[in-house]
Amino acid sequence: MWLLPRSTPISAAEFEQLRAGARLLERDGRGEKVLLTPDKHIIKLFYPRRRITSARIYPYAYRFWNNARQLREKGIISISCEQLRYDRQNGRHLITYPLLPGTTLRDRLAGVSNGDGYLDKLATYLVTLHANGILFRSIHMGNILVLENSDYGLIDVADMTIRQWPLGLVKRARNFRHLLHDRRDRERLEKYGYDRLLDNYETAAGISGYRRTLLRKLIRHYAPAMTL
Repeated sequence: MWLLPRSTPISAAEFEQLRAGARLLERDGRGEKVLLTPDKHIIKLFYPRRRITSARIYPYAYRFWNNARQLREKGIISISCEQLRYDRQNGRHLITYPLLPGTTLRDRLAGVSNGDGYLDKLATYLVTLHANGILFRSIHMGNILVLENSDYGLIDVADMTIRQWPLGLVKRARNFRHLLHDRRDRERLEKYGYDRLLDNYETAAGISGYRRTLLRKLIRHYAPAMTL
């Protein structure tokens, strides 16, 4: 269930005060997207969609806020939003939250000679998400955070659906396709082995027999890049 959280207005002067001394972490063609303040808070900016889509009714800032809240309610580590503001002058929303300490899975893998253990854990982490009804369409190794205690957490959580029941096999298979969107992730998973990833996933999820055969068939359909 999603709700429309209450946003408060922010003036240009207030925004400049909020971002004073902040370091730019990410930007795109529309402008700044992510800032890190000196007190270790993130300012995430959401710009209006140019096309008429459901985002006009349910903006991505609201989705981000609600998804982060629901993830925490399910025991999934994610960011903890503090403020939702609306910059009327620029027509954009912004959310502030404390920096979640850790390293993205992509960066962690790039910094070790053998990261197979991290990918073994990725398979079981996917099972945890799917068993909790979480379909994270933006799932990739840059949006999975490896925390200081080696637990995994999720960031940039606007594009997801959260249900009260486990995902069916079709949605699970489609989520594997989402996992392959980034070339760097595909190359790392190819080296690790798609069969190994899926074997670990199916074992952790208790998927066997006919359901295993059906899942593999669905993955061949939705994620043909996986050589099975």
